[in-house]
Amino acid sequence: MIRSVICTLFLLGLCLPSQLLATTSKMITLTVPESVLSQALDKSLPIAVDTDSSTLSGAITIVKISNLQLQDKGLSCRIALKGDDMQLNTEIGGHNIKLKVGSLQLGLQCNAVLRFDPSKQLLFVKPVITDLQASSTAAQGDINDILMAFLNNREFPVKMKQMEPLIAETSGKTINISMNIVNIHTQQGTLQFDILPQIQCAGHGAKKK
Repeated sequence: MIRSVICTLFLLGLCLPSQLLATTSKMITLTVPESVLSQALDKSLPIAVDTDSSTLSGAITIVKISNLQLQDKGLSCRIALKGDDMQLNTEIGGHNIKLKVGSLQLGLQCNAVLRFDPSKQLLFVKPVITDLQASSTAAQGDINDILMAFLNNREFPVKMKQMEPLIAETSGKTINISMNIVNIHTQQGTLQFDILPQIQCAGHGAKKK
């Protein structure tokens, strides 16, 4: 949905090609309001969480994100997760022990900071959990502590797909706009994308950048 918003704004800009071409060497900032981001996240659910861990295995899924608040340099939200076929791996007396936990229902309140790697087009989300409540179909044991250690202060990568270039015909010319995300960050109430457009204009056998 966010990529659709970006494309729509650029397509509207094509109605004024002279102004668009003037942005060739300038950064474009796309501002996504908190409410729009909440709707986009709702439509993306459920979201699978990578459980690559030596102490925890199974399938963890984010089923609900609520009370999303964007602030300077971070965000906060309430997250509901569920775990299926959960298993704890531990060592007791030199022996590896696998404890089947079964299914889990988790609710957590967290703050998070974002870091974007433009070379890999990866957005890293690092949650800092302020409250966690877990219930399971089996004996919990130290499940809360293990889940806290697994989820807390760990960077989870989100792959940003390369946006398709926009191509338009105007005034007998073909305008090709490639858009590269160079940064993603938050401000109060908004998520901001810094985008560097690369524009090619071809017509009558001529081509320029």
